[in-house]
Amino acid sequence: MFNLGKRLRFYRLKRQLTLKDVETATGLHSSTISGYERGIRTPSFEILRTLAELYEIPVAYLLLDENELSDIIPVEYSDVFTLLNKRPDLAKLLEEIKDFPQPLVNQLIEVIRGIRQLSP
Repeated sequence: MFNLGKRLRFYRLKRQLTLKDVETATGLHSSTISGYERGIRTPSFEILRTLAELYEIPVAYLLLDENELSDIIPVEYSDVFTLLNKRPDLAKLLEEIKDFPQPLVNQLIEVIRGIRQLSP
């Protein structure tokens, strides 16, 4: 079942932001943001765009359910999308390394392979 409030809270917490952080960044009062997250208030589309930008996600992540998202995401990326939604820790890792130059990414891959070989 679609729940906009839960999604807003999920993505805020995923970015490790407090209600006060969002208030400071957007100018929206923290009680208003809390109301959105609890489903007491409904944000306008412009506010959704502002929050999505702050949370560094496409606004579609807030408005579409997983089935609808999978319909608009190319098949070759759908497994990755599902994985990142289920594993925010991996999404955080990708965020950390997204600007690494390719040689550094290659080194990181080799380190991960080495760790995997050490595991029983």
